Amino acid sequence: MANASPFDSTYDLIVLGSGCAALTAALRAATSGLSVLVCEKTSLLGGASAMSAGGIWVPANHLAKRAGLEDNLDDALRYIAGATPEDWDETPSWRAMLSAGPSMLEFIEAHTPLRFRLTNEPDPFPAVPGSRPKGRMLSPLPLSRLAAGRLAFCIRGSTLPEPFTYHDVLETDLYHRPLATTFQLLPRLAKRVLTLSAGKGVALITGLVRGCVDAGCRIVRKARGIELLLDGGRVAGARVEWQGREYEARARHGVLIATGGFEWNAQMMSQHIPGPIGFLGGPRSLTGDGHRMAEQAGAELARMDQATFTPAIPRPYHCAIHGMPVPYHGEANSILIDRHGRRFTDELIPNIGEVINRRDPATGEALYLPAYVVTDASYLPKMPLIRWMSRLSPDWLVKAETLESLAAKIDVDPRTLAETVTRYNALCATGVDSDFGRGSTRAQQAADKRKSGGLAPIVQPPFVAIRFLRSIMSTKGGPRTDERGRALRADGSVIEGLYCAGASMANPIGTRGVGAGTTLGPFMSWGYLCADDIVRRAGGKP
Repeated sequence: MANASPFDSTYDLIVLGSGCAALTAALRAATSGLSVLVCEKTSLLGGASAMSAGGIWVPANHLAKRAGLEDNLDDALRYIAGATPEDWDETPSWRAMLSAGPSMLEFIEAHTPLRFRLTNEPDPFPAVPGSRPKGRMLSPLPLSRLAAGRLAFCIRGSTLPEPFTYHDVLETDLYHRPLATTFQLLPRLAKRVLTLSAGKGVALITGLVRGCVDAGCRIVRKARGIELLLDGGRVAGARVEWQGREYEARARHGVLIATGGFEWNAQMMSQHIPGPIGFLGGPRSLTGDGHRMAEQAGAELARMDQATFTPAIPRPYHCAIHGMPVPYHGEANSILIDRHGRRFTDELIPNIGEVINRRDPATGEALYLPAYVVTDASYLPKMPLIRWMSRLSPDWLVKAETLESLAAKIDVDPRTLAETVTRYNALCATGVDSDFGRGSTRAQQAADKRKSGGLAPIVQPPFVAIRFLRSIMSTKGGPRTDERGRALRADGSVIEGLYCAGASMANPIGTRGVGAGTTLGPFMSWGYLCADDIVRRAGGKP
């Protein structure tokens, strides 16, 4: 029919969103014989997943087993339980997520052109029982956008340099020596450019889109979910805005909300993550649509103060300034100071974003913000990316000939700042950071060349201060779910037909990453879990 729309049919599953959780779920359901409609709010597919670095944390995966690296899910559960905050206990959800991970990864390699390779990264908390020095972190190999067929140029681009893989970034000195590294890798990079190949999150989404198309998923772009359709207490579909009209899309067995986070919704941010925010890494379409729809359907929102807080530098993206994740605080001659001018942490620890986000439990006020990286003239020649990108945000980086004048520019007490730098320089002379133990995380640093580490004094004018706020790559709060990904009401009852995954659920890990890839890996596992339950209920192929 000439006037037929994608919403005239009834589908087994409707997926709202097109990030890694959404597409993993769509692929799992479609390969089991279910009809699947994927609705993406924007013209581009992939959301924040496509813009990500592409690191994926999956314990006990088949690649580690193939490499002879011993791992098991019991140890992974012990590790998560020991690494997360003491007052958290999400054991049923942790166990379900971990159990789904290995099957999810094998499934994706079997049903898409994606291939993954392990990295050398250890779990960031080596002292926690159940940790592993290698084998849980991996990332996709480069893939041509052309693999997505007619949707090849509908995959969202990244703020990160697309021809470089996650492995390239870890194994070379790209951030300190971008030109020399590019020249060193020129043959492989030239081949990727000529074949329109990308690494990281772009490769991940390209492969998932290819798999979904081959499995028969209907993917509709510029289709924004507005409201969930209820039949009694059950979710039976979604009202969707498309091409200037509203449609009622019906679902037999479920609706999955995987629309991403809410970091671009100023009202929600003010309510749940108040205070100074740096650069935002995801697309501007992440305005909490799924959270609103789920809450209207009766779901309880939880963990709304959780997010992936990470260091980021300004980067132009779609005619605006976004955040590009770069650990610019990890140089030997740089320290982090709080709003009073005092050093407050080991700058090289994992989960630095969690430290920056700490609040006074009595007042809720940020303990350290605004924070700054303080360094000297020798820093910028070693960090050309910082020098190049600082022009995009004039107040982000400031210089001064003396520490006193630098303190005036960033509004901290000059005497305190001078004492802080003097103290750090004295520690550098001893080679031991007796204040915060900097340098004790050597295993993690050895696997990531983006941080030079070490101790070096701050002595050479002009002195430099770079704003270090909470940049967000993804919020991690949302509707509370059970271990099958089903949305829950405040009384713990299940909202039949409603599933949530990715950044659109109350994340059972939250802000504290238990590995570098504990955003994408768990997101994909939850998408897989949700689809598994829907397939089981629909009587689809296992």
